[in-house]
Amino acid sequence: VVNLRNQGYGLAADIWSLGCTVLEMLTRKPPYFDLEGMQAIFRIGRGEPPPIPESLSKDARDFILQCLQVNPSKRPTAAQLSDHPFLRRRSSSALSPPVLTHHVDPVLKINSPKGKTAVAVARVPRS
Repeated sequence: VVNLRNQGYGLAADIWSLGCTVLEMLTRKPPYFDLEGMQAIFRIGRGEPPPIPESLSKDARDFILQCLQVNPSKRPTAAQLSDHPFLRRRSSSALSPPVLTHHVDPVLKINSPKGKTAVAVARVPRS
């Protein structure tokens, strides 16, 4: 997130991070993975979102794009995002079938390429 006014970061930065996290979890690649750090910052500053694959559902793409609004005042709040169709859906998946059609436990273990394990806690509605 580019902070041009040097006024510190607020909750909108968390929303940006959420969009990046969702994109990375669904694609297994961090946003702007193919760029050097300064190149990524330059693109963010110009308002260029990272590529979002067409294989993601319309709702997933919309959710990520809303989170990645360059202008923090245009990003939705967490409360607004909680009503987004991407989070409200129960029976379909963010990716085209069959990639994410199974039940996801609230605690996920994610193995990184370097062999380290990260634990993420997710709020997953049960059917």
